[in-house]
Amino acid sequence: MANIITSVDDYQFWRDRKLANTDTHVEDCLIEVSNPEQLTQVEKNQIVTLCEHNNFALFQTPQLQNYETSLIKFNQQFGLQAFDQHLYAKDQGLAHITQSDQKDQAEFIPYTNRAIGWHTDGYYNSIENRIRVFSLFCVNPAHTGGENNWIDHQMVYLLLREQNPDVAKALIHAKAMSIPAHIVDGKISRETSVGPIFFIDESTDQLSMRYTQRKKNIEFYNSDEIKQAVALLDQLLADTTEYHFSHTMSANQGLICNNILHKRTAFIDTPDSPRLMLRGRYFNKIQ
Repeated sequence: MANIITSVDDYQFWRDRKLANTDTHVEDCLIEVSNPEQLTQVEKNQIVTLCEHNNFALFQTPQLQNYETSLIKFNQQFGLQAFDQHLYAKDQGLAHITQSDQKDQAEFIPYTNRAIGWHTDGYYNSIENRIRVFSLFCVNPAHTGGENNWIDHQMVYLLLREQNPDVAKALIHAKAMSIPAHIVDGKISRETSVGPIFFIDESTDQLSMRYTQRKKNIEFYNSDEIKQAVALLDQLLADTTEYHFSHTMSANQGLICNNILHKRTAFIDTPDSPRLMLRGRYFNKIQ
């Protein structure tokens, strides 16, 4: 992929192709999978094509006997084996995203029933541990709420650049967003992360993004241009465009994506049937 950030001609070619191929209806992005452990070539091709055009695909499976095993094998068929063994991830990198009664775990919003704002996964990670893909699978939905919302980060860049090229330029600044080091009991568990919001990922040659709307422990570069650009980015995310998707996953539905922007609404559980999502994060791209 040519550098669409620096070349106007490359950008225009990419923009026209992106607009021509992007789907805008969620039902067109849902693939029925008969056996997630052994995809047919047609099923795999459909998922890969959706991820190439939209940067995500939804999939529906039958009820599974062993969710973890089936999802690991599903992800491995797309070359997803270099997983992020982050805090609270279990065997083979799958995390159980559910409301936790453990004090330490409940300090992290995904393990509560609270809403989560727009973000990309691993926005605080180092370049060496950049999250390029994540998968999410619904084992059990919430009693009410828990709607997932997402938008292709590449489409966000396109819309911002079409609206005002200076905004897109400000968001590629090398020090646009910083996340301070995470220190626990006087020890650094994660180094300070500094980088652009939009960038070309050198590993995949694709336009990528690192971002979070949370304002706690987030620092933006001290310039009016970047602060205004971030405000316009947040304004776009708050709008409802044809490229915004909203969907409450039912049991046995999943999403695989190139780390798109996403958020979650608050939810209410019933004690005997809590919401449970399985999430995997990966360093390599979908193949």
